[in-house]
Amino acid sequence: MNILLTGINTYLGKKLSLFFLEKNYELTCLVRNENILKNVTGRSNLSVIQGDLIREKYSREFPKDLDVAFYFSYYVAEQGDIYQDMELLSIQNYIKKARRVNCAHLVYVMPLRSPINEDIIALFEKSYIPYTVIRTSNIVGKDSLLIQIFKKMASNFAIISNSKLASSKCQPIALSDALTYLDFIASNPITFNQTFDIGGPEILSYREMLLQFLQICKIKKTIITLPFVHSFFSSFWLSKSSGLPKMIAHAFSENIQGDLLCENNRIHDLFPHTSLKFKDAVLEAIQ
Repeated sequence: MNILLTGINTYLGKKLSLFFLEKNYELTCLVRNENILKNVTGRSNLSVIQGDLIREKYSREFPKDLDVAFYFSYYVAEQGDIYQDMELLSIQNYIKKARRVNCAHLVYVMPLRSPINEDIIALFEKSYIPYTVIRTSNIVGKDSLLIQIFKKMASNFAIISNSKLASSKCQPIALSDALTYLDFIASNPITFNQTFDIGGPEILSYREMLLQFLQICKIKKTIITLPFVHSFFSSFWLSKSSGLPKMIAHAFSENIQGDLLCENNRIHDLFPHTSLKFKDAVLEAIQ
C-alpha cells in the first residue's frame, strides 16, 4: 500500500506511521521539520517531504497514485477562530495536492472533543476523492497524554480534582485498537464518504479510570474531590501536578468538563473488532 501521512507531530499520527512501517507499507511523511523523524532511520519503505501546506512549499514532489492520504488534526478552535481559517487553508491545499497525484482515498483524523466542521466536509465533498472522517476518543498507550497525566498525578502526595472532572465520562481506547481501526479504514471502500467515532468498549469517568490506574500500578493515594474549582485554578493545578505545559493543561481541563462519548458507532457494524477494556489497555501501555 502506498500511503501519505501528515500530522505525525500528533501522538496517534506518529504511532500510526511506525505501525505502517512495520507492516512494510510504502510510507511518505509530510513534515515541517525532518528532525521529528530522527529516531526512525534505516527504513527503505519511508520517504520524507519537508514542507508547509499553508505556504505550499515542499522539498520534493508528492508520490503518484496514492492508495490513501492521512491528515491528522489536533484542531479544537471555535467557529471563526483564526486557527480555523488556517486549518481550512491547509486542508484545501492538501486536497489540491492529493488530486494532482491521483489519490484514491482521503482520511481526516481528529479528536472526539472537536466538533465536525461543515466547511471541511464541504471541501472533501467537492474534491471528488472518496473520504473518511474519523474522531478518536482518549488514547491509552505508552506515553499517551492520558497515561502521562495519570502517572504524574500518581506521583503526588494527594490527588485533587473538581466534581466535573470526577464525573465526566469518556470511552478510552487502547492504542493498538485505534491503529487496527485506522488500518482497516485506510483501504476499505465500505468506509468511503462517511464519518465514524472510535472509542473503547467502556464508558468511564476520569475518576474511575484514575482509580483503576492506581490499582494496576499498586499505588495507594487519596483522591480529594472538591465541589467546585474554577477552570483557571483547575488548569493551573493540572499543569503544576502533571508537569504539562500550561496551554495543554488548559485545553485538557476545558475539554473534560463534560461527557465525551462516541455518537456514531457504525464502525462496529462494518468491522466487528473486539477492543480491549481500560484495565487491559493500561497494562499494554505500561509494560
